Amino acid sequence: MPPRPAGMAGATTDMLRDLGFTLGSVVVGAVALSGVGSAFTASLSGADLTPGQASTAGETARAGGPIAVNSLAPGAPGSAAHGLALDALGSGFGTACLVCGAAAAVAAALTAFGMIGLRARHSSADETSGVLPSAPDDRTPDPAVAR
Repeated sequence: MPPRPAGMAGATTDMLRDLGFTLGSVVVGAVALSGVGSAFTASLSGADLTPGQASTAGETARAGGPIAVNSLAPGAPGSAAHGLALDALGSGFGTACLVCGAAAAVAAALTAFGMIGLRARHSSADETSGVLPSAPDDRTPDPAVAR
């Protein structure tokens, strides 16, 4: 990066990283929790629970979702559905992890595609300009050592 636009490049990189941190957690949460409620309700209807436990767990899930059922204290009304809520949440977060893995693979492929030929272009530009590469400590390199 030439020195003149380096500040803008650094600021853009910081902004995109912050956006990714913020947007990434929102997207992961949305993907993870999108089907959890319906999966929990479906598993609750076929579960081997007493009618009172199933009814209380269903009401708790309608009010606060499967996370509320999962956080019920042992022995509390509806806490018998704790395992069902945990399974539904695990399935949702498993799906979110798959989405994150796919997004990371796409980002890696785009980065690799964008870097094709980058080193070759950089090396040929240095040779044609006659500029010697700088030393790591910003001293002028010895021409006999640099070539």
